[in-house]
Parts: sequence; structure tokens; C-alpha cells
Amino acid sequence: MKTNIFTLIIIAILIAGGFSSCSNHDFNPEDYVSSILSGEYGKGGYHLYVTENGEEKEISGYVRFTAKNLEIEKGDFIFVDVLPDESKKEFKGVPLTPTEEGFIFSMEYIKKNKTVVITGTLDYGLMTINISY
Repeated sequence: MKTNIFTLIIIAILIAGGFSSCSNHDFNPEDYVSSILSGEYGKGGYHLYVTENGEEKEISGYVRFTAKNLEIEKGDFIFVDVLPDESKKEFKGVPLTPTEEGFIFSMEYIKKNKTVVITGTLDYGLMTINISY
């Protein structure tokens, strides 16, 4: 009986020690905001709505967005099977402008002597993109 009580006391001490040794749980607004906006949009992630030259486009890919600071001044985009004739395209440090509807962004690149312009909005859980050329 004494062994069982001693074992229960040891287990209780270990459990209490385990809870108190968890990582720092202090609120960090930078991590919180980044975690809401950062993630995969489309293909099982957050919602992604894509148009090409103004017409709705069905896609099988996704856009990975990452923001690193609280002010959300800029972010990184990785497009996977979203852009025409591109299986993967990455844009780093894209400026983001806050609006009442979320954040707007714009980027462009040249493909086959055509300028491809990507414009869109980013809101919590929703990204809209228009691809034009």
C-alpha cells in the first residue's frame, strides 16, 4: 500500500513538473498575426479564388503565403500549379497595402515576351487573385 501511495506521489510530481516546464506561452502579437495570414491558400488550405483575365479559373494547386512581421509590410508568395505554364513560381518581399477589405498586393514577371500581372487581396482565410497578360 505504501508503495502505491509513493508511486502516485511521484507521478503527480512528474506531471506537475511537466506542465510547468512547457515552452513560453506569453502572447506574441507578431506570431499571432503571422500565423493567421501565413499558410496555404487552396487545395485543402484556406480559400483561394483565382481569375484569369477576369474569368474564373479552376486550379488544382495552391499559393503558399508567409509574412514575418506584425506590420505586414511585405510577404513571400509561392505559386504551385496556379499560374499559366508555371508549375512553381516564387516572389519574395512583395509589398502589401492594408485596406478595409484586407491587404492588396501586385506583382509581375515576363513569360514568353508577355508581361504577366498578378493582383489580389489577402484577408484572414481568403486570397483572391487575378492573373492578366
